[in-house]
Amino acid sequence: MSEALKARSFCRCALIKKRSMQASIEEWKQDAKEAQEHYTVTVNWIQNMQFVASDDHNHSIVLDTTHEGGGRDSGPTPGRLLLMAVACCTAIDVVDILVKSRQNLTGLQVFSRGVQNSEYPKYYKEIHLKYLLRGTSLEKSRVERAIRLSEEKYCSVGATVSGKAKIFITYEIAEDGSLEKNSP
Repeated sequence: MSEALKARSFCRCALIKKRSMQASIEEWKQDAKEAQEHYTVTVNWIQNMQFVASDDHNHSIVLDTTHEGGGRDSGPTPGRLLLMAVACCTAIDVVDILVKSRQNLTGLQVFSRGVQNSEYPKYYKEIHLKYLLRGTSLEKSRVERAIRLSEEKYCSVGATVSGKAKIFITYEIAEDGSLEKNSP
């Protein structure tokens, strides 16, 4: 084969590969666009173990792993995000129920911690939630009812994980002014 023929053949192969790569990129972009139409959450890899998760309402959060896990610790781990989601889901329910039952709730904190399985998969075997409620004349029975309704009926995140994790709940009620306020 002559040098000119080899050069043309090489150029043709390079052109075909380039077109093929461009087609692959375009197909990938099209697949991603179609997926966004059918899924409500998108996770994009940024670098190392860092990702950005976005939902269909354009809310985003950075997720990462610890330095030991190969990440930069620039955001919560997926497991920590799950604990946050459980705590926030039930907090939304409890606030909503107490406000509707005309309780004078002025503050709520929900603390969450998990106990993971020692072997892979390291799912959460237990999730512990502690509610600190503050208000004026909060009725214990109404607080207990709000927490129970959240756990048994309304909290979709808690219901999702409760098949695998046992959820333990404690709470404290403080009259306004008796809990130290954590303000900046």
